[in-house]
Amino acid sequence: MLRIYLIRHGQTAWNQVGRIQGHSDTPLDEVGRRQAQQAAHWLATRLQKPTVIYSSDLQRALHTAQTIADALGAPLRTEPALRERHWGLWEGLTSEEVQQRFPEHHFTYLYDPMMGTPPEAEPMHAFWERVRAFGHRLMEQHASGEIIVVGHGGSLRILLCEALAGDIQTYRRIRLDNTSISIAERTGERFYVSLLNYTDHLNDPSVDGF
Repeated sequence: MLRIYLIRHGQTAWNQVGRIQGHSDTPLDEVGRRQAQQAAHWLATRLQKPTVIYSSDLQRALHTAQTIADALGAPLRTEPALRERHWGLWEGLTSEEVQQRFPEHHFTYLYDPMMGTPPEAEPMHAFWERVRAFGHRLMEQHASGEIIVVGHGGSLRILLCEALAGDIQTYRRIRLDNTSISIAERTGERFYVSLLNYTDHLNDPSVDGF
């Protein structure tokens, strides 16, 4: 069996106020750093030593992944393919600001997210394909064991959709909170999701924060 733990990065200041991040390299805030420690503690009590930890190279994901790697003593590899979608001129804006400044693009995106590309943004089909290609490489390189993947709400939802044989509508119905833990498993040729958006570890009082 191959078991993949999918971890979204910890909270940033932009998460706190609902700003679109995309490729903007925002750091974890104090809450996010504590969340990373809580996720690392939860994983360390359940995994002996994963084969490898893959992480987006954006610092909010990489800091989360490094915290986990330090706790588990596992090798860490950065993977640009796990980056969030590049949102072009929408990055740094809230949803309300997007609606005000780009009403036509926002309307098109809501009704056809595969074709409704924000100005100067990465097309959804290109984003999907780069994350999907990473997932295929992962399957080729690892037949069994335990692996951790640290990424973003968008990139991890695509990997979950691939495991679920889902499409863009499936993607839009998956919620992933900061440092949530999801698990996808492969047994033979069968893929399934055994855990989705688990966040109980964020209630762990033994991790005091900073």
